[in-house]
Amino acid sequence: MTYIPDLGTHNYHTFPRAPKLLAVGWLDSSTPFSRGSVDTGIVKRLQNLAKRPANLCRGSHWCQFCERDPNDRFLERHPRGNGEIHVPGANGITYACPVLISHYIEKHQYRPPDEFLEAVAKLPDVIGKIAIIAALERELWPLIKNWPTSVVQHEGRDFRFYESNYAVVVCGGIGTEAARRAAEAVILRYSPEVLISAGVAGALVPELKIGETIFPAAVIDTLDGSRHETAIKEAPVAKTAFGRTLLASSPEIAGVKQKQQLAKSYGAQAVDMEAAAIAKAAMFHNLPFLAIKSISDELEFELPDMARFIRSGRFQTRWFAFHVALRPWLWLRVYRLARNTRIASDNLCAWLRESALTNTIVGKLNH
Repeated sequence: MTYIPDLGTHNYHTFPRAPKLLAVGWLDSSTPFSRGSVDTGIVKRLQNLAKRPANLCRGSHWCQFCERDPNDRFLERHPRGNGEIHVPGANGITYACPVLISHYIEKHQYRPPDEFLEAVAKLPDVIGKIAIIAALERELWPLIKNWPTSVVQHEGRDFRFYESNYAVVVCGGIGTEAARRAAEAVILRYSPEVLISAGVAGALVPELKIGETIFPAAVIDTLDGSRHETAIKEAPVAKTAFGRTLLASSPEIAGVKQKQQLAKSYGAQAVDMEAAAIAKAAMFHNLPFLAIKSISDELEFELPDMARFIRSGRFQTRWFAFHVALRPWLWLRVYRLARNTRIASDNLCAWLRESALTNTIVGKLNH
């Protein structure tokens, strides 16, 4: 394993756009390290984080400080690890550690830097929740309106987390980059067991109607053509027609012509803008991924021009309202879209409530 001094710049693997990535626990038997006691609660949190490591490699690294059993020819019982643990710190810092760090602490009295221990101590008491990522709060408002909230900074941006006893929700904004940032923020903060891309979507086939909710078997990134399988095959809903759908993830709002082309090119039944980015974050962090989308615009519904009102992932509602107010021919179309989005949101949130979500969709993933 590569040696990196504690709090040195992490350069062992790449990490998606982490501006301040510092190394902790990259020890080597030829170099002394700090020793001392560490609270058992810290160790347990690190062990939980290690259950879902990031940056997995093809091989493993073995503990250099444990004596090897001469009868263990292939080191099958020797402590070893694969991948990293990422812990969010203050001022945009992220700490990257090998998964063996809890072993080093427990068996070899390694004591990481105090600032790292403080960062681990500030992690939520309960980790391993379901993480749900949407673009806009209005998509999930019927679900989260009474949930406690907290605001955390990540990559220089504030993210508001809505938290219940079974899930945490973050609404990161519209588009690929906004979805990526939100996914990384919630993973670093909560170390979830499952990552879900939830929200409204457009239909690419006439069979899908307003408010119908789909659970795609795969998400296709139209930017690079990559295909990302979801974990829905483990759930009872996978046996339905809605669990055998394909979702195309496009960087642009799709009009009628674009929808027809997407259906032809990818064989998809629906389109959104964020799911592929969330799927890639889940793959990077070795997490199960699901997509749950409710239809807000049917195949032949022509959306009003909204792309110009998206700035840094945020929809400029006031400017859009002013734009529409001066164009009476848009009033009926915008009214229909708002009504249909509310219907889609209500149906989506019904699926995301604890009983339906944990028993019908992700129940098997948690065992």
